Amino acid sequence: MATSFVYNRVNLSGVPCLESRSITESATAVTFNFDASPAVSPRFSGLIAIRIAEQVATSADALPVFFNVPSVAGSSIALTTFGGTQVTGVELETGVHLVFYDRGNGALQLLV
Repeated sequence: MATSFVYNRVNLSGVPCLESRSITESATAVTFNFDASPAVSPRFSGLIAIRIAEQVATSADALPVFFNVPSVAGSSIALTTFGGTQVTGVELETGVHLVFYDRGNGALQLLV
């Protein structure tokens, strides 16, 4: 009996690095904005090193976090934990984080 394995090739050209350019805080969400990157396209799937340069305001600590990366989805993507729980402003500090973008599910997961 033959077994079929479904796999995706990810990060064929290395791990892209992106840096947040601005932050938008509304009454319902915190959105980190990034420039479009040729290393991260709509067909991209895999690991991304993210540098968060802005601190979330204390008043937005409980709000869900979204990433606006125009070259990936063309719109904001919710940032979740590995288990699928929405990341909030208090959980995302300035510095470098590792995230995984799953194009098939449209999920962006915070790993570290």
